Amino acid sequence: MVDWSKSGMKKARAKSRDRSATCPVCGRRRNVDQQKKLRATEAIWFKREAAYYEAGSPFYPLVDGMRGLAISGQREWFWACDGCIRGRRALTANITKQVLGLGTPFAAYVDRPFRCSDCDTPSVFTASEQQHWYETLGFLIWVYPNQCAPCRAKRRRKRRANRALAEALAGLDTRDPTQLEAVARLYDEIGAAAKATVYRSRAKNRRALSK
Repeated sequence: MVDWSKSGMKKARAKSRDRSATCPVCGRRRNVDQQKKLRATEAIWFKREAAYYEAGSPFYPLVDGMRGLAISGQREWFWACDGCIRGRRALTANITKQVLGLGTPFAAYVDRPFRCSDCDTPSVFTASEQQHWYETLGFLIWVYPNQCAPCRAKRRRKRRANRALAEALAGLDTRDPTQLEAVARLYDEIGAAAKATVYRSRAKNRRALSK
């Protein structure tokens, strides 16, 4: 039931004028119109997008588009209040370096907790990691890790070992115990213990024959 009383109308008008949003870092309610970093980033984004589209286009940006996203509490879009940015609890994003695709660029990078899909331990995709991913490595801002840093490093080592293994097998001299042992070590790196044992045994036999 709608409250048409004077107090009810007053509350409704106050709510409609409410320009506050919850900072995803400190959890405090902030007036988005007073956040200088957010407004500066929004101005850069608006100027860039407005140059691409005509005013009547459905893709023409809103003057307060980022502030609107903050107010609506979009969970997959990130910003931070001036206090958190000054305190280095969040990092301002350079949106000119972000690879976007569709949507609105992130206004800031904030630590994002997640659980590693490999080892199931709690981890954090830190603000500084995001800045490196999105502004240096050029990943789409919608791409984010499912594995913790040690597990990602382990996967990278395994990929390198697989490439090295393929090269070693292609040029393998089965009479050379040194090469056979090298192949065994590469099988160890990718977690193929049975194969490693086979090649280590062949290397041992070859050494015995050469004596």
